Amino acid sequence: MKFTKKYLALFSLLLAGGYYFYPENYPIYVESDHYSVDKKQFFNPTLDKNVEKIAAFKAIWQMIFNAQAFTPPSLLPMNKPDFQAFLSESDNAKFIWFGHSSILARIANQTIFIDPVFAKSVSPIPIMMKRFQAPPATLAELPEVDLIIYSHNHYDHLDENVVRHYALQKTRFIVPLGMSVLLKKWGVSAERIEELDWWQSTQIGNLTLTAVPAKHNTGRGLFDSNKTLWAGYVFKTPQEQIYYSGDSAFGNGLHFKQIVERFGGFDLAFVENGQYNPAWIDNHMLPVQTAQAVTMLNAKRFMPVHWGAYPLSIHAWDEPVKESIPLVEKAGIKTLTPIMGDVFDKNTETSHWWLNVK
Repeated sequence: MKFTKKYLALFSLLLAGGYYFYPENYPIYVESDHYSVDKKQFFNPTLDKNVEKIAAFKAIWQMIFNAQAFTPPSLLPMNKPDFQAFLSESDNAKFIWFGHSSILARIANQTIFIDPVFAKSVSPIPIMMKRFQAPPATLAELPEVDLIIYSHNHYDHLDENVVRHYALQKTRFIVPLGMSVLLKKWGVSAERIEELDWWQSTQIGNLTLTAVPAKHNTGRGLFDSNKTLWAGYVFKTPQEQIYYSGDSAFGNGLHFKQIVERFGGFDLAFVENGQYNPAWIDNHMLPVQTAQAVTMLNAKRFMPVHWGAYPLSIHAWDEPVKESIPLVEKAGIKTLTPIMGDVFDKNTETSHWWLNVK
């Protein structure tokens, strides 16, 4: 059985390109400090370290054949969302965490879904990176979504089935440069999509949404490496200022410094915390780097995201929070760690619930 599974995995890796990966026609943008007209690609302004290929291959092998080592020993606590409470009027933004980086938000009378992913696997070859458990609610159970915001096009942030679901509704989409190519391919009409470059803003009622730099990359196949941009976002209302990092490495921390210089700090910061590995140090942050970023961002409260749903690296499922939370709290910053499905805001008291998962 193991022998057959290994050969099936290798065969799938070799043939995946035949179905999933083929070139799309992406626009050519103006030359900038993060886009090359010659290469027709986006890039990080600060130098990237190359992925350590052998170490990365070994990690992928472990994720395929030793997946249980990186998944919880039992189901994680989860509650059915109270959508009536979520939609009730409030000066404070409200949220529901769906695991990983998927956050349903109610901000300035808008229902906003950030990086919604419901897939059972977030790998193009679905024999790995499988979801720990079903989300706290199905798409059909959700209230009407006004706006979907994507940080980038990786499988664990951009779920084709979710796009196709909302393509049939009136939902608008805000995405980084280039991502409209895929959304239009999957049925979203062009007039419902707005693309943003770094530092560009759009106004939605009392909400100002600004795309901000991140240190990452994009690609879903063999021919689209960095053809689309990646970004974090700042949500600004008359009452609050909220930051969402998307996926980002730390690098030299310059982009975090630039963000706080422009915005001056945040009431709540959702910052990536998980799926890291020294082999791809310039793709994701180690827990100590997450804590450093949160401190640099002058955040009053920190919520870790990019964990709790999928195993995309070879650390224990709860290692990210076990290592980052004490560091952030030592810096005097309050942490926010809700159970999936709970309605919460910047003032909600939460517990270290992962310590009770046995």
